[in-house]
Amino acid sequence: MKKVALKSGALLLSLALAASTAHAADPAFPKAPSGNVTLEVWSWVPGLDKTVAAFTKQYPNISVKILNLGGGPQTYTKLTTAIKAGSGAPDVAQVEYGFLPAFADTGGIVDLSKYGANDYKKYFVPWTWGQVSPDGQGVYAIPQDTGPFAMVYRQDILKKYGVAVPKTWDEYAKAAAAVNAKSKGAVKLGNFYSTFAPWFMALAWADGGQFFKRDGDGWVQTLNNSSSKKVLNYWYSMIKKGDVSTVIAFSADYWNAAGAGKIATNMEAAWGPGGYAGSLKDKSAGLWRVAPIPQWTAGGKVASGNWGGSSNVVTTQSKNPEAATLFALWLNLSTPAITANWNNGGLFPASDAGLGLSALDDKSKNPSKFFGGQNISAVYAQASRGVNVNFQWAPWFPFVNDNFNKQMDKMLKGQLTPDQALDAWQAESLAEAKKGGFTVK
Repeated sequence: MKKVALKSGALLLSLALAASTAHAADPAFPKAPSGNVTLEVWSWVPGLDKTVAAFTKQYPNISVKILNLGGGPQTYTKLTTAIKAGSGAPDVAQVEYGFLPAFADTGGIVDLSKYGANDYKKYFVPWTWGQVSPDGQGVYAIPQDTGPFAMVYRQDILKKYGVAVPKTWDEYAKAAAAVNAKSKGAVKLGNFYSTFAPWFMALAWADGGQFFKRDGDGWVQTLNNSSSKKVLNYWYSMIKKGDVSTVIAFSADYWNAAGAGKIATNMEAAWGPGGYAGSLKDKSAGLWRVAPIPQWTAGGKVASGNWGGSSNVVTTQSKNPEAATLFALWLNLSTPAITANWNNGGLFPASDAGLGLSALDDKSKNPSKFFGGQNISAVYAQASRGVNVNFQWAPWFPFVNDNFNKQMDKMLKGQLTPDQALDAWQAESLAEAKKGGFTVK
């Protein structure tokens, strides 16, 4: 079975120069097939049925059936089963970038380059296209949404303790110590997410960290790379001092602490602010703001990483791959679809034009309304421009993702140092990859 490397190839670097020029108009989409067509789409995007209504109005001969299985894990389990069985798969499925290589490796999804997908790469932010296309040739999905990193913070809490918005990680550590001391431990400046590998990897990504790299017919895995060690040791030092917390992400405990002003900042993906607005509602509404994540070196271009985001694949079981490709392109490049995806589902665009969409700038609606009327999308658009294009995922990432939790738990219990935790993460994940038949070192 062909092992597919999904990465941001060097060929895409030339596209970075065009990143600041948005395409104002929708592109010309592929011609719709003749005759009546029915597509089944698996997606957990809220309100996608409303978006589809606009598609079927434009393409009345194509009907779309949306099936929401409840999120990524549920979708992946059923999709994997269907691919192995050779039947039961949808025409289009939503897959997160980090899990895309595992599905590409099964041979169960279509290389969309045969249907002209490469003609549309110029419409996407370069790093997002790199997530779905190996060296800009084969195309295994269409980018849908992204999660570039920025820092959310309580403006009132920072003001209360006389702390400026940190622009560097050195300033952040000093601010964390100051808030902890002045509040006598009642308030923590930040929070470390110990059960979400992509959160940690995004911070290392922002420093140029590389975790997986295609090497000929094999792979090189470096989970314990220098950026990983820098980032983890930095946060562990603050954890040991009690300057930051380790509350589980998305838990009731976290939202209660954030709403009550017990946690003053966090590093969040572009889809994160919607979670604050939805979970906290009136609690601390208007008190939050967004700024670029702190940088390791002051000045220069803002560097960022990405957490989450997803794509749309077309399965080899689809009887209408041309129509499915058309739908995936329209869903992520047409102005009505991008606008609806943002308004109904909070999806931060992967398209170049989407970053300049007026709907993202509406300060009267959440999440900007919750964040004091700030144009937070402008901050996240800047972050998206600063994401390193040369970042790759590997097919065995699902194991890597789960194993991270194990090693962080041991580290927080004092059983492992940060370096030992990363080395164990590397060793156990490497063994699993080799066990799965991959040539990796």
